[in-house]
Amino acid sequence: MRIERLGETFLARVHDLDLSQPLDEGTYGEIDEAWFTHRVLAFPGQNLSEPQLLDFSRHFGPLEKHVLSDYHHADYPEILMVSTVVEGGKPKGLADAGSYWHSDISYKAKPSRATTLYGIEVPEGGGDTLFCDLAAAYDELPDEMKTRLDGLTAAHNYHHRTRLQVNMKGIRKELSEAEKAETPEVYHPVVRTQPETGQKAIFVNPGFTVRIMDMPEEESAALLREIFDHCLQDRYCFSYRWAKGDLVAWDNAVSMHCATVLNMPVGTRRTMWRTIISGDTPI
Repeated sequence: MRIERLGETFLARVHDLDLSQPLDEGTYGEIDEAWFTHRVLAFPGQNLSEPQLLDFSRHFGPLEKHVLSDYHHADYPEILMVSTVVEGGKPKGLADAGSYWHSDISYKAKPSRATTLYGIEVPEGGGDTLFCDLAAAYDELPDEMKTRLDGLTAAHNYHHRTRLQVNMKGIRKELSEAEKAETPEVYHPVVRTQPETGQKAIFVNPGFTVRIMDMPEEESAALLREIFDHCLQDRYCFSYRWAKGDLVAWDNAVSMHCATVLNMPVGTRRTMWRTIISGDTPI
């Protein structure tokens, strides 16, 4: 296999690898090395069944089902359907999934270790996914800011994000009582450590982080704006252009991402399969 760096600080494309075939330990070792180095990996030209996608995803760890069960794959609930398509008056999947900067499942006590997203139906234009390298952004913070952030904790809240999506776009419905019970507000360090590499990264995001704890509201909001302005500089970001059959896997401990599907013309068809790999409590 051949690895091509795409972004200035991160993200790479892995060529000449067929994920539908069994992979040996040596190949998985090369994938892991590339994943820890580049944080986001794209595998183009794949032709995967649902079981094959799940098998590859499990290499990164145990799978978990998304809290929004209405959008689970009918036969494989570990796959979340992400789609703009409406069939028989019913959405085929979650149309506005991830259409804001976020790190997957940061709203749970144990956020997702990794995510995979597989392109089933991809438009000729639009629908790119934006990625941000939160490890490089942390590394290049001024020392005084690193000192300021050290030891801070932030609140992450899924209910808050869902309300915003309902009010802004009207695509989603309010969470059920069961879904609310599954997603209480949680608290994570503002700077976390990637467990396998020891790399430090910023771990707040505009999607789910609502405030920094033990800080006046205005001060918290100002600090979060300062952090996000730093992270979202062009040198830390990359816009990934999808093709049908692309599979992208990313490390949620050191990156955040944003879908751009809401910028596509109404009626544009885009369908993806997404898996969530469970993680550990951030430290």
